[in-house]
Amino acid sequence: MKPHSIRFRLTAWYTAVLALGLIAFGLLSRVALQHILLYSVDQTLTDRVAGVRLFLEHQTGALSVEEIRDEFKEHSVLGPGGDLFQVCDARGVWLYRSVPLEDDEVAIPLPGSLPAEGLTQSLRVRASQLRLLARRVDVLGKSYTVQVAVPMDELNEGLSGFGWALVVMIPAVLVAASLGGWWMSRRALRPVDEIIDAARSIGERSLSHRLPEPSTQDELQRLSVTLNQMLDRIEGAFRRVREFTADASHELRTPVALIRTTAELALRKPRDIEAYKTALEEVHTESVRTTALIEDLLTLARADAGKAALERREVDLVSIAREVSLQAEKLAEGKNLRFLADLPATPIAALADPGALRRLLLIVIDNAVKHTDQGEIRLRVGARNGLSEIAVTDTGAGIAAEDLPRIFERFYRAEKSRNRAAGGAGLGLSIAKWIVEAHDGRIEARCHPPGGTTLRITLPQVAA
Repeated sequence: MKPHSIRFRLTAWYTAVLALGLIAFGLLSRVALQHILLYSVDQTLTDRVAGVRLFLEHQTGALSVEEIRDEFKEHSVLGPGGDLFQVCDARGVWLYRSVPLEDDEVAIPLPGSLPAEGLTQSLRVRASQLRLLARRVDVLGKSYTVQVAVPMDELNEGLSGFGWALVVMIPAVLVAASLGGWWMSRRALRPVDEIIDAARSIGERSLSHRLPEPSTQDELQRLSVTLNQMLDRIEGAFRRVREFTADASHELRTPVALIRTTAELALRKPRDIEAYKTALEEVHTESVRTTALIEDLLTLARADAGKAALERREVDLVSIAREVSLQAEKLAEGKNLRFLADLPATPIAALADPGALRRLLLIVIDNAVKHTDQGEIRLRVGARNGLSEIAVTDTGAGIAAEDLPRIFERFYRAEKSRNRAAGGAGLGLSIAKWIVEAHDGRIEARCHPPGGTTLRITLPQVAA
């Protein structure tokens, strides 16, 4: 067993706690047993005093002192072991003394004063331990002092034997319990070993593998479920990275191939100025598209790395929308579309990066223009329930229901509404989503049968 393993530490802690518990239990048991036995002895002594008092009530009125002594000797009213007691009157005259107590060397002295309930004490007489009860009793108007005792040697031997039994049994129980604890910890942590073995087998080429999930309804099952959910997210992230790399390579390869082919054809043989001009225009057009694509890729890369910082400050959303509307009208006129802007007369304050907000509006409006052949594009800005709202509605072909959840994915193109012919690489709405989420907002798309789409953006509003 490794000293730093969980199994070792669990067993060590279990053994330490159990050892402390057993020691505390043994000490408390020893004290409790001693208390119970002493209480029993004291009750026996109290009963013996009551027996002496009862005897005196029946005998002292008719007998002399000598006769009382003879009666004490002949009749043992105290039961077995009742030979350790002595009785004296108020003058200090002994009515009776047990034979073992007649010897002056072992005589138990009389106490000077006694409480009403008597005086109980432990005494050592010669080599014996005695438990003594001295109590004053009144019989027929006369006062007597009664002292009864019982030897404690056998009781002490029993307590000592009980203590030694604890000394022997506690280590034995501790060893057995430690072995059981080690076995239980090994059995309980076996699923952890299985999880470790399964986790070691998972690599970048086997991300589809999952950890075993024991049906125990405990922490280990929750751990396995959580780790499998994490693997799902990691696998999804790897898949998106691979798809992003493949799509980016494909998107960049096409314009680069066009630029190279155009240049090679232009240089293959001498041409007139117009032919060279046409070739350069084609190269310039593809270069512009490639530059825009690379900038979009860099924007998303910086966003993923957390380095695309936004300078958020209080801005007027209506003013920014009004500025963007001037550019949006030109985009709509290029496709013979009408552009309408419903802007409120009062300002709407928002905490945002003005440059990012302009880019967001242009991306959404440009996306609507690209996928609308006829009709109009409408921009609406408003505020409701403490949120700033932006809505861009088009009258295009719309988006299929199965494509709606994925239109914000990178390089994703719906079969009808998003294609290369429209001039999009599939990154605009991904950038728009990042800008909205960076402003603690939300963006969603909604279709309007039989045609048309609304992109709705909500941003936190700054209180006036």
